[in-house]
Amino acid sequence: MHELPLCFATVDVPNDAPNRGRCVDILTQRFLACHSSRADTEFRPVPKKLLARLSLSIVALNDAHMKISWHRPDPALAAAGVDGEWLVARVRLVILALLLITPTWKVIHYPNVPVYIWGFAATLAGAVAAVAIWMRLMFGQWRRWIGFVSSTLDVSIVTAALTSFAIVTGPLAALNSNVTFEIYFLAIAATALRYDARICATVGMLAVAEYAALWGTLAWRYDLGDPALTVGVGIHSVADQATRLILLSAAVLLAYVYVRRAQRLLELASRDRLTGLYNRGHFDVLFAQEIELAERNHHALTVALLDLDHFKRINDTLGHATGDRVLIGIAARLAKGMRETDIIARYGGEEFAVLFRETDRNAAAARIELLRAQVAAEPLRVADTKTITVTCSAGIAEFRTDGMKPVVLIERADSRMFAAKRAGRDRAYSSEAA
Repeated sequence: MHELPLCFATVDVPNDAPNRGRCVDILTQRFLACHSSRADTEFRPVPKKLLARLSLSIVALNDAHMKISWHRPDPALAAAGVDGEWLVARVRLVILALLLITPTWKVIHYPNVPVYIWGFAATLAGAVAAVAIWMRLMFGQWRRWIGFVSSTLDVSIVTAALTSFAIVTGPLAALNSNVTFEIYFLAIAATALRYDARICATVGMLAVAEYAALWGTLAWRYDLGDPALTVGVGIHSVADQATRLILLSAAVLLAYVYVRRAQRLLELASRDRLTGLYNRGHFDVLFAQEIELAERNHHALTVALLDLDHFKRINDTLGHATGDRVLIGIAARLAKGMRETDIIARYGGEEFAVLFRETDRNAAAARIELLRAQVAAEPLRVADTKTITVTCSAGIAEFRTDGMKPVVLIERADSRMFAAKRAGRDRAYSSEAA
C-alpha cells in the first residue's frame, strides 16, 4: 500500500488496483472527499497549486503502476493507434511492392539460382500478408490483436530474410548483413505508432530474441571462425553481434518510453484540473468509442447529464471559491457512486456527464436516482462553520432508442435535463413522457 499525505490525512492506494484508470480514480476520489466533507479534519480550502500538484501526483502514481500492470491503452490512444496501424499498413504495402521488383526480375532471368528464389519467396510471402492486413483495415475490420500480429509480421519478415541468407549463402552473410538488419529498427519504430506499450515491449523483445536465436543457432551449427565462411562477407565478430543486440534493445526502450510519455501527457490533458474527473474533450472521445463498441457487440449504452440546481446563486452569494469547493465535493460524491465500468466527466461549468456501459434506460434511471440521493444526502461543508445542501437535475438518453450518434444522444439528455429543471428541479427525466 502507498500512503499519500493529503489534507492532514492519508490516502491508501492499493497495489493490486486492476488497472491504471481505477488507481487514478481512487486517488482522485479520496483527495476530493478529503477536501470537501471530512468531519474528522480541519477544513482548508484547496489551493490552486495543490490542484496542480494533484495532477502531477496522479501521473506519477500512474507511472508507478504502469511498470507492473499489463493494461490496454486509453481509448483515445487506442483510436490514434488505429490511425497509426492504417498508416503502417499502407507504408508496408508500398515498401514490399517496391522490394518485389528486384527479386522478381532476378528470378525470371536467373531461375536456377537458389538465393534469388529464396529471396523472391520470402518477399512474396510478406507482400501477401501485407495485402491481407491492408484489406482487413480497408473494410473496417480492425481488432485489438491486429497491432500485435502486424508488428510481429514486420520483425519476423526481417528474421526470415536473414535466415534465408544463412541457408543459401552462408551464416556470415546473415550475421554481417547491414541493410536487412537495419530494417529491424524501422519495424521497432513502427510499433510506437500503435500507441500501445504492450506492443512496443513484446514485439520489440521478440525482435531481440529472434536475432539472438539466429546468432546462437548459427554459432551452434557452424564454426563461424572458419576462414572459408568469410569470403566476400566478412569475419565473425562477437563484439559486433553483441553491439547489435544492445542497439536493438535500446531501440525497443526508446519506443516504449515514447508511448509511455504519450500516455502521461494524455492523462494530464484528459483530466479536469479542478475536479480531477475526465474533461469534456476526453469524454467525447470515450463516448464515440463506447458507441462503436455497443453497436458492434449489440450492448446497451446510456448517457446521463446532471446539472447542479441554483449553482449560479451559490457563486453570486458565496463567491466563486465556494462554488469551486462545491464542485469538488459533488464530483467526489458522484465519483464514489461509479462502478468500474462507468465513465464520468465534468462536461460544463456545473454539469456532469455519465456513461453507463451495458445499461438500459430503466437501469440507468435507477442509478441516477441513487446518485442524486448521494449528492443531496448530507450538506457540503464550504467553510469552517458553514454548510449548504446541493441538489441536481438530470436527463437520460439511451443508445438506439433515442439516437445513434453522440451529438443526438447528448441533445436528448440535455433537453430532458432542462425539462426536469422546469418541472421543479431535483429530479431526473429519462423520456419525453416524463
